[in-house]
Amino acid sequence: MKMLVAFLFSLIFAYEISAEETFSFWKIYGGKAGPTGWRCHVVQPDPEDHGPDGINIHDWDGDGDPDLFVNFEEGGYSRLYFNPGEKKVRKAWLDFIEFNHSKCEDSGIGDLDADGDTDYVANGGWVYFNPGKSKVRDSSAWIKMTLFDYERRVPTVTDVDGDGLNDLVVGAQEWYKQPKIRKHQARSWKKFIIGNNRWPMNCIMYDLDYDGDKDMIVADRGREICWYVNPGKNKVTSMWERKTLHAHHEPMFMTIADVNSDQLEDVVITGGSKGNLAEKLIVLLRLNNSGEPIFQEIIIDQPTGIFPKGVAVFDLDGDPKKKEILVIPKSGELWTTTYQNGSDQSQNWQTMPLVIPGAETRKKMDNAWLGDLDSDGDLDVITTEENGGWGVIWFENPLIDSDKIHRNPSK
Repeated sequence: MKMLVAFLFSLIFAYEISAEETFSFWKIYGGKAGPTGWRCHVVQPDPEDHGPDGINIHDWDGDGDPDLFVNFEEGGYSRLYFNPGEKKVRKAWLDFIEFNHSKCEDSGIGDLDADGDTDYVANGGWVYFNPGKSKVRDSSAWIKMTLFDYERRVPTVTDVDGDGLNDLVVGAQEWYKQPKIRKHQARSWKKFIIGNNRWPMNCIMYDLDYDGDKDMIVADRGREICWYVNPGKNKVTSMWERKTLHAHHEPMFMTIADVNSDQLEDVVITGGSKGNLAEKLIVLLRLNNSGEPIFQEIIIDQPTGIFPKGVAVFDLDGDPKKKEILVIPKSGELWTTTYQNGSDQSQNWQTMPLVIPGAETRKKMDNAWLGDLDSDGDLDVITTEENGGWGVIWFENPLIDSDKIHRNPSK
């Protein structure tokens, strides 16, 4: 019996050590450069698996440095992290305020009371009104308005009806009109229905048919990539027509950007882990400059990682004539892709992993957000990591302050 008890205690002790080691990987690998010069820094680790799951970038305190507003899904709170400045930015960010709510998978930002300050939206229905720069560090000064208490993903702040006031789109299917008075009172906000989605990963407001108003593009996981046709200013309170943009039924994140410098905005979609295009990157090259979009499809195989998840498009090599696509997998190495000798053939697109220490210990990363966190003139990549203890992280772009960026792509 004593031997059994001793054995059980040894198992518990070994488990505790294993858990501690798992959540200490960020201490081992954080800040260390890989062969391309890229490094992963930790804003704040997540040893208790509270699940940071969304990033919003803005200079809330007006000091010239971008801050980060982050929602924690399992933790049920959000934190506004203030950038400590370029000399301390690579260390943990210790200056933050916290807002407790409930489980929250998505968040968004924008001015929702027309006072010029950027407000915060958690989970779609919880709006926190910014009290202004002088009181921004006082969480009690932020006024909370509850529009609803259920989840609506990808809250997006945009002027839907063209009246000059920002409205709130939630779940990529409903929108709340900003009132002219009593803006901090939920009963003043009127709801309208656009359509219905299963699991929106993105809600991108963009004029896809070039008719002068913003349509809504949605990566609707479990169904398709779709777009809702804006019916015009006089009909925006009615249902919007839904159209298929691409038939892949298990997309992860997507973005819209001109990837081949032809002055037309293209669509880039990560294929996720299911379906015929799982573990692929889907690039839709726009071919027309008016009317409904016509695309040429380019399919790119992932060179590394579990499956492609987050995505961003920006200049990675200092050549402004051509941008690169950066992909964040669920777990593993970040990678980039660009083309040689023309963008219209899949075989012309080449990929390159960005080997960064500790990649295999970052278990569940999210979308790719861009911001110059270290104020060196190039865009860094910000994301969150769940289940591996890394928490809120950013990848330092070595383009300007390092000569260790190699352009040796492999197919």
